Amino acid sequence: MAAVNKANPTAVGSRKRPKLGQNFLADQGAARKIVAGLGDLSQRTIIEIGPGRGSLTELLAGKAGHFIAIELDRVLATQLRMKYARVPNVEIVEGDVLAFDFATLIGGSLRGLRDLQTSPGTQKASVIGNLPFFITSDILLRLFEFHEFIDVIVIMVQKEVADRIAAKPGTRDYGLLSATAQMFARVEKLFTLPPEAFEPPPKVQSTVIRLVIEPQVKQLGVDSGM
Repeated sequence: MAAVNKANPTAVGSRKRPKLGQNFLADQGAARKIVAGLGDLSQRTIIEIGPGRGSLTELLAGKAGHFIAIELDRVLATQLRMKYARVPNVEIVEGDVLAFDFATLIGGSLRGLRDLQTSPGTQKASVIGNLPFFITSDILLRLFEFHEFIDVIVIMVQKEVADRIAAKPGTRDYGLLSATAQMFARVEKLFTLPPEAFEPPPKVQSTVIRLVIEPQVKQLGVDSGM
């Protein structure tokens, strides 16, 4: 898992793709705390965005009922695919998270998971990962678009972005991102990591937040446009 300020070229369409620069999570204690934010992983489908070198992947793959990692970097995706080639519940997907049809991805995963179970399991997937600063909003909007297929999202973002996502109405940080996130989910800031938790250390702090999907669209009479 790379730090939230990495320049990840996951742009779509004709947007220019910046050079890939990565800061990998090196603190294993922090990795365990991030994974713990999802709760019990057994018999659940977990999707990781941007696994990087796999500091979270190793913890998730051994506990999840079905684990899917979406990695843009071809080399990293290949390395992870080779490492988990013999692990039946792990799927490494190379591609742009902004281009994924999560309904198809999650639907297929849940069907496969139910085939392995003796009793019905969860009908939704959980998402975890690092969201690069410059496309945090894009990825969140993409996930909210498929909110019916997701129960909880645990993400690490730049601290200032986390503050905006969790900001209360009437405060300085409250804005469109805050309103949109809180329209679809209950936002909880879990903890903040210093630059020293990464290798190489970034110039910013990173905050882990949990979004429990609880759409307020119907209650508020709002047209989500999704």
